[in-house]
Amino acid sequence: MLNVIKKSGDILLAEGIFLILIGLVMVYLSQSMTVILAFLLSIGLSFIGLYRIINSVIARKEIASPFLSIMSGFLLLIIGLYLVFHPLFNTLLLTVAAALYFLLESISSFSTAVSVKGFKQIFWVALFTGVVQLLLSIVIFMGLPYTALWFIGMLIGINFIFAGIKNISDYSYLKQLLPKAC
Repeated sequence: MLNVIKKSGDILLAEGIFLILIGLVMVYLSQSMTVILAFLLSIGLSFIGLYRIINSVIARKEIASPFLSIMSGFLLLIIGLYLVFHPLFNTLLLTVAAALYFLLESISSFSTAVSVKGFKQIFWVALFTGVVQLLLSIVIFMGLPYTALWFIGMLIGINFIFAGIKNISDYSYLKQLLPKAC
């Protein structure tokens, strides 16, 4: 059992280092990464549309309205192909979606802060989170269209870095527990 835990810990450490390195590369090459990720998302959308069309044709007798299912597949395929051939529009669309997400999350955080006013620690964390999310959405919106060129790659790169740090932290915690378990 301890061998399994030790191997899991080693995998956590290796994965953590790998995620940090990939995250650093993504942050450094955020413009290229943004376009590449947008392109991959477009291709994925195209394949989902194609799959939906094929699946709807094959299972047309089991589907309540195969025509609508086939049409939604064509819509996904057309949108995916359009975005493949218009990568800058795709990055702009993804960045606006991210900015709207942060705006809506800030509203949710402010709402949480108001509802937990009696619990000071939770109130301040929720309020701080809401302010950061609101500022992030404002910075993204104010920087458009230029933020669309780098934002998605930077965001995912930073996410990878923090995921790597978390894995290394988990590894160090596991390492502290192992001698106690023996």
